Amino acid sequence: MSEKTVSENTDWDLLSSVKASKRRTQVLKTLHEQPKMNGEIADELGVSTEWIRRQMKWLEKHGLVEDLTETKTNYKLYRASEKGKEMIELL
Repeated sequence: MSEKTVSENTDWDLLSSVKASKRRTQVLKTLHEQPKMNGEIADELGVSTEWIRRQMKWLEKHGLVEDLTETKTNYKLYRASEKGKEMIELL
């Protein structure tokens, strides 16, 4: 691991929780590429949109993704937050 990717503020417990789930890691990496909707991610990973919604809630709760469409109830668009991008660099 290079010093460039490790900050003194790295949340190692959170990193461990992300790494513990292969799919959660895949979702986060997918969002690093570009903002996407739940359905797009579900199609890419071959899982249900309901499963993706649950993962997005978890990732958002932990500050790893940002909801770009907060006022919408459907067709949400998400992207990796700065904290999420830091985590991706450590995965």
